[in-house]
Amino acid sequence: MLLAQIREVPVAQYNTQRRRLALAEAPRQQKHRLHRHPVSTIQTLVDQHTELLTVLESQALEYQLDS
Repeated sequence: MLLAQIREVPVAQYNTQRRRLALAEAPRQQKHRLHRHPVSTIQTLVDQHTELLTVLESQALEYQLDS
């Protein structure tokens, strides 16, 4: 019975709901990781920030070269 109900849900609607749930859960998961594994969590955040800065700097450089 449950399987039949699951099959009735369109795949696009299911995927949209899963994405919404993942976005809603992200802050709680981040807080949990920070509490349980502070060093690795902070290092991951620093790595993500560094990667983002690199991308932004390369985009700025490309923009300057195009101008």
